[in-house]
Amino acid sequence: MSNILSAYLAREILKTSLATMLVLYVILMSNAFGRILADIADGDIPQQALWAVMLSQSVNILSPLLPIGVFLGIVFTLGRMYKDHEIVVMNACGIGNREIYKPVAMVLIPMFLFSAYASLSLNAQMQANALTTIDEEENRHEFQQVKPGQFNQAKDGDSVFYMDSLSDDKLELKQVILGQSSQDLIVLETAESGRQSTDEVGGDLFLVVGPGRRIEGKAGQKDFTIIDYERHGVLLKKQKKTIDSRIRSIEKNLRELWNSSRISDRVELQWRIAIPFVLLTLAILAVPLSYISPRQGRFGKFGYALLAYIVYLNLLALTRAQLEAQNLPMALNFWWVHLVFIILAAALLYRLNKGVLFSKARSTS
Repeated sequence: MSNILSAYLAREILKTSLATMLVLYVILMSNAFGRILADIADGDIPQQALWAVMLSQSVNILSPLLPIGVFLGIVFTLGRMYKDHEIVVMNACGIGNREIYKPVAMVLIPMFLFSAYASLSLNAQMQANALTTIDEEENRHEFQQVKPGQFNQAKDGDSVFYMDSLSDDKLELKQVILGQSSQDLIVLETAESGRQSTDEVGGDLFLVVGPGRRIEGKAGQKDFTIIDYERHGVLLKKQKKTIDSRIRSIEKNLRELWNSSRISDRVELQWRIAIPFVLLTLAILAVPLSYISPRQGRFGKFGYALLAYIVYLNLLALTRAQLEAQNLPMALNFWWVHLVFIILAAALLYRLNKGVLFSKARSTS
């Protein structure tokens, strides 16, 4: 196959694949954006973590989107060329399926490398970054969001904050008033200044104030305790969870997964390896599936292609569930699914080439 023809086929496949992925990406990201906004409205995700979560979701969506995008791109492109008799002319010139795979490989190789990087490393990195941002924002007390010069009630309804001024980094406070109530106990503290501090060991959030005065007593009683102090730490928020305890398999890097003995981590590692090979297998299958007879419509094989992808995806999901349940040996993992569809592609190519697999089409005289 000439370089001009190879470049033409590769360019058409790439354009169609990118267009398909763009449409699917916009649809899926719109749904993800709606779910993220709902989580923010429910208070499950801090508002400040929106873009970090969006970025992690975009990579998480893009990784499995590459196989279906390239698969449909090849099917659409070659299907159109069959319908327009371009493939027929190529076959008449001695260009068979083996030569058609050359421009497919030109598009497939960079896509495969990016898919491997996104699946093995990039996705986990983005997920971990999003989790870190969520934890950091959740551990910030709401006094960082209140306005100086006025009393502000905390979300729990048990605390009232007042500060005369707040530094630009929202860490230094001046003329602080802090009121807290717990059952019958009432605490009122006044201090000249304060500063936010996080415990390095436990991660608890404190407001270190002083010099100041603490007044403590019970409602309805005249017996109050008054304490003058130079420096005092007020617990604002106790750290209930650490980042390490929340890390799921999807947020772990390859080294952590490789050294882990947990079933979920081992399955996640095999899943990440499987995603790029899904792209490779579907690209091999797309060439025979794109064949359209002269009497078929332009999208004659689209239904079969979509069915093949759905079956492929469900077999992978079923295999993952069985591996996590330890009903399948880990050595088998997802390779049997790839093998089934490679055999299917070989059978379709055999039929398409009339009994000679990967043979060149003979020119007609």
